[in-house]
Amino acid sequence: MIVFYGKYYDGKTAEQTDVVCNVYDSGTVHVEKADDHSRIMTRQLSDIDISNRLADTPRYLKFPNGAKLETLDNDSVDLLLEQFGRTSWLDKVHLLESRFKYVLVGLVFLLVFLWGSVQYGIPWAARAIATMLPPSILDVASRQTLSILDRSVLSSTELDAGTRERLEMHFQPLITSHTDYDLNIIFRKGGSLGANAFALPDGTIIFTDEMVALAEQDQELSAVLAHEIGHVVRRHGMRSIVQDSLLGFAILAITGDITGSSELFVGLPVLLTEMAYSREFEREADRYALTCMQDHAIDLKHFANLMRRVEKQAGGHKDDGTKNWINYLSTHPMTEERLKAFE
Repeated sequence: MIVFYGKYYDGKTAEQTDVVCNVYDSGTVHVEKADDHSRIMTRQLSDIDISNRLADTPRYLKFPNGAKLETLDNDSVDLLLEQFGRTSWLDKVHLLESRFKYVLVGLVFLLVFLWGSVQYGIPWAARAIATMLPPSILDVASRQTLSILDRSVLSSTELDAGTRERLEMHFQPLITSHTDYDLNIIFRKGGSLGANAFALPDGTIIFTDEMVALAEQDQELSAVLAHEIGHVVRRHGMRSIVQDSLLGFAILAITGDITGSSELFVGLPVLLTEMAYSREFEREADRYALTCMQDHAIDLKHFANLMRRVEKQAGGHKDDGTKNWINYLSTHPMTEERLKAFE
């Protein structure tokens, strides 16, 4: 016979009763009051639902009439389940959590899983989701982004109409070769963004006046356009948004409710990971630009020459003596390895 003590709840009131539970070899269960041993109920073990073990938390025996017995004597309950063949695969959880080496292996597995999810799983999911998004979503995202930029950093272009028309005509071969992407070139004064060019998800590509002024010939701007078209074709804009969202949801799932100061630490992984993703996006856009420029007989050196000029300007100074770090390189990080591919 297996005997253990606990507290009994009748399932109708909040009253609790100290009881002793006797489980006989026949499978009969007697629940008696601990003080006078008067019997409360008799049941067969097969009619009773027993909770699985979780560390040293209380176990529950749930009876068909809604009553419940709570006990801290986990060892006796484990012995009871083993004796009557009521073991479950969930019982292994306690074994794993009670052995340090298993906990250590589980921690390593969790870290590897998280790393693999961030490095491979989230980018793969973002690519699949971004590819399936309808054009209406891309339009909304682009309109909102451009509206925010126009209100904050960009202003109306100061390029004369002749320059804009010349560049639009010069860009036409690249645009007509990508009719499926509804490309649209617009110009803005960059302000604090300086010499810059970037693509919005719907195919709108923005050139700042400063980037146009920095180019010594139109072919250099065509090289930049080919790179930006690569971002549109690969849907890097929407992939970036989806990746940020997926990573945020993953962190929420792991950490639970996020409030107060913890929000700062939640934002850091998103920022750091997004920087790594941006570098990979730039490599993809580079590869696309190389092929596109070769197809349109654009000298590959034009892209590198303009980027060298942007790099030189970035190391220079503004009129007020401060360094001009905000430019194309801040949103399109360059490396010698990448520029050499164009040189």
